[in-house]
Amino acid sequence: MNFNSLRSRLTWLIILVQVAILIPLAIISYQRELHEMNKLLDGRLAQAGRTLGTLIAYGQGGYAAHDPDHALQLATEAQRGTVVIAVHARNYEPEVGFQAYDPQGKLLAATANLADLPPPTSAERGFSDIERSGMRWRLFTLTNRFNLTIRIGERAENRYDITRGLILEHGLPLVIGLPLLALLAGLAVKQGLKPLALLTRILSQREPGSRKLISIDRSPDEIKPLIVTLNQQLERLEDALDREHRFAGDVAHELRTPLAATMIHMESALIADDPVEIQYTLRNARRSLGRLGRRIEQILAIARLEAGAASQHRIPLDLVTIATEVVEELALVIAEKDISLSLNHDEPELLVSGHEVALTAMFRNLVENALRYTPERGHVDIAIRRIGEKVSIAVADDGPGIPEERRQAAFQRFHRVGETSEAGYGLGLSIVQRAVELHGGAIELLEAPYGQGLLVHIVLDALRPGEVTAG
Repeated sequence: MNFNSLRSRLTWLIILVQVAILIPLAIISYQRELHEMNKLLDGRLAQAGRTLGTLIAYGQGGYAAHDPDHALQLATEAQRGTVVIAVHARNYEPEVGFQAYDPQGKLLAATANLADLPPPTSAERGFSDIERSGMRWRLFTLTNRFNLTIRIGERAENRYDITRGLILEHGLPLVIGLPLLALLAGLAVKQGLKPLALLTRILSQREPGSRKLISIDRSPDEIKPLIVTLNQQLERLEDALDREHRFAGDVAHELRTPLAATMIHMESALIADDPVEIQYTLRNARRSLGRLGRRIEQILAIARLEAGAASQHRIPLDLVTIATEVVEELALVIAEKDISLSLNHDEPELLVSGHEVALTAMFRNLVENALRYTPERGHVDIAIRRIGEKVSIAVADDGPGIPEERRQAAFQRFHRVGETSEAGYGLGLSIVQRAVELHGGAIELLEAPYGQGLLVHIVLDALRPGEVTAG
């Protein structure tokens, strides 16, 4: 019995339910019929005893009809000796016996099988059971209106024969029917599970990359939610595969250029004889490796966001703390370009429910993009403020900015914006947008308040201090 099989489980559950219902019903039915049978046979035994007493009392013809006392006297006087009636031991009739006593307790008539049974006492009236010669008897004793005491009995074996018949009648259908029911239940379950088998076959024959939805028109109601969920999962899976394929192609394309530049500079250094030229080419190779490292870091960051690595349970996070840590991390770059950077916030801490990796990546890319495109001695301002139930994040710079018609395209991966000498790889704003989407926020690109440059404005749901989130 394979309980890992849904078909086996359903089949055995149906069989167990049938057994749990049919067997108790059969037992109850058997007990009720046995009870009714005993009542019927006892009634017949009592009726036979009364009839027998009447026949003996009226055994002298019609006199009893006019004078019952005279009839009794005649019957008693006529039977000076006891009449013993032989009983055939081998026939198809139930073995019965009786005794008849006159008012003085003299045995008038009896069958051979009960002839030597002692007379009944005054307390022995009604039904009783005795054992005689290794056999059980069911007796009924009465005293009729002629003061004749009649004892009539039936061997209990006759009742046992009927009981065995009842057992066969109730048990045989179960013995034969339950295996047949089990077989039919198995076939019924197999037929009922055909939609699952069909669904399995459809899924096994489905080609990778196929976006064809599984039809639910002729599916049972119980399987329709499963098919709908499967279609949704398959669609998400195909979308994820498409993103991975596009991402892999984009990565291969974007890494090819810095790797090639690094190799060219290294080869130039190997063949150069002038120390100054060697130092120059090595310095260029180092810059190319630095750009390559940054590009790989950005690619890994956006890959983590796409894969949902940052989408763990949300926790309360302070945006002021995260922004401060990012600014401190980039302090050397800020000092090198002599950029004036300010971080303003209207509260000591501004909490949101979020993912630390995603929010840190968001701030880092916002600040790095602003520093990269801001000229020396430029300005970068970071403002974090609460506006009702929201938190507003604004990062502004006085760099070249992005033309309004190209701002929407700036969120696309590997899309370079603006004509500038700084190397941009088109991943920074894509990472920022993905992080904002993970937190259910909104992002927009606006004109900076300096007359030039870019303002990145982000709105997230605020979390009150002390508020507990479910994640």
